[in-house]
Amino acid sequence: MADNNKSMKYVRYAIGEIVLVVIGILIALSINNWNEERKKEKLKASYKISLINDLSLDTLKLNKLIAENYNLLETLNNQKKRFIGLDTSIDTLIKIARTEFNPELNTRFQYNRNTFKTLIATGNIDLFDKDLNEILMALISLQDSERENSNYYAEIYANKLSRYSDNYPVSGHKNSYVINLIWTNLNEQKFASRFISVTDIKGYTL
Repeated sequence: MADNNKSMKYVRYAIGEIVLVVIGILIALSINNWNEERKKEKLKASYKISLINDLSLDTLKLNKLIAENYNLLETLNNQKKRFIGLDTSIDTLIKIARTEFNPELNTRFQYNRNTFKTLIATGNIDLFDKDLNEILMALISLQDSERENSNYYAEIYANKLSRYSDNYPVSGHKNSYVINLIWTNLNEQKFASRFISVTDIKGYTL
């Protein structure tokens, strides 16, 4: 009986040791998981700040570009009101084309996608929930669509302006004998058609 009691004590001691080891392992795993989750949340918060900064910069730049283009569009529309009318003379149209029309068009813009690209490359996009990921993807799609449309019409305008300027000096050229000769001997109907076409596509692009 004495031997049996001693054996039971050893068994109980061994079981107790095993239980303590298991508990220790579980606690260590729990702490490790907690640390990993804390690291993920910290990384996620850092990405959120970077995304907000990227979008904020894009918003500021876009607002500036939009404001500039609205001003250009307003000026262009005021010019068109003057040269498109029942009583508008060809001289008015020529004066606007020679001295007032601004051929410049600024639609150049590049979205800041540094954070988004990093999220995709590292696989950390999974840090965010499904709803936010869908919003980000929808935003990227919208940005791509905007760039595609803007670049398409900007190219059309550039080509049309190039053909126009092959025959008629655009604003900015100083008066000279050659420049005056071009404007004096132009085909008025052909000039009017091309200039109005240029202003139409510029307005649409803006």
